[in-house]
Amino acid sequence: MQRRKSKLRKFQPLMFFLIGFIMGIGAIWPGMISEPRRKCFFEIIKDGSDGSVSLGTIFSISPNYLLRIRNEKNKYNKVLLIGDFCFRKAK
Repeated sequence: MQRRKSKLRKFQPLMFFLIGFIMGIGAIWPGMISEPRRKCFFEIIKDGSDGSVSLGTIFSISPNYLLRIRNEKNKYNKVLLIGDFCFRKAK
C-alpha cells in the first residue's frame, strides 16, 4: 500500500502543472478553442516562417498589431502578439 501512494504522489505535481498550464492559456487566449481562430494563427505563422509575408496576410492583420509586431525584437513576443491578434479579436 505504501508503494502505490508514492507513485501517485510523483504524478500529482505534474497534473497540477498541466491543469494550471491549460487553464492559464485558456484564460489568456479564450479563442484558442475555436477552429477559425487557430487556423488564423497557424496561417500567419506558416506564411511568415520563411521571412517574407504575403500581402493577403498583411491586410488580414490590423495596423496597430502590425506596428507592434514589426517593432518587437524578440521572436517569442512576436508570436505572442500574433496569438493575441488571432485569439482575442472580436468576430
